[in-house]
Amino acid sequence: MNAVAKMPKTAKERGKIAPKKLAHMVLRTQEGNVEKLLDWYKKVLEGEAMYENPMIGFVTYDDEHHRVAVLALPGVQPHVDMTCGLHHVAFTYENLHDLMHTYNRLKDEHGIKPEFCINHGPTTSMYYFDPDKNQIELQVDNVPEEKFAEYFENGEFTDNPIGIKFDPDEMTARLAAGEPEESLLKRPDGTPPDLSEFPVN
Repeated sequence: MNAVAKMPKTAKERGKIAPKKLAHMVLRTQEGNVEKLLDWYKKVLEGEAMYENPMIGFVTYDDEHHRVAVLALPGVQPHVDMTCGLHHVAFTYENLHDLMHTYNRLKDEHGIKPEFCINHGPTTSMYYFDPDKNQIELQVDNVPEEKFAEYFENGEFTDNPIGIKFDPDEMTARLAAGEPEESLLKRPDGTPPDLSEFPVN
């Protein structure tokens, strides 16, 4: 199959009825783990619990009643790497400053560090594991929404659909030194990492 890259029309623009929004994700966990998972998502997303008890809890960081839910069920087994299922969930920040502020806040205040940091081209992304080893991506868009189709047409992503790794501490220092976000978000030249370097979940 040949690669096809385009920004499609929305379902509404195509005269279709589709969901209004993507509302939330629900994580299944072992009994006794609900509080630990909820605490992690509160820290990472600057969220608050809308409701919580030992079996279920809901966390939100905006006007949605819950963005992340955690549910404990009897008999749930621990995570097993490399099985079919959801790979990760991504949360997008307003700008690079907010993303790097979050990186430093999590590292300095909570000892939470990303497993992998990479500039994919369309996004600058940091990948974390929650306590159950669900993978969470914190990212910022590198390309304005109205220019995504133009970006994919220029061939950069086709030539390297993986990206170039970056050091978040170096990124923080460059940002603090006044380097423009536009410059920092541009994917540098280089060799993409081997897929074996990506964290496994």
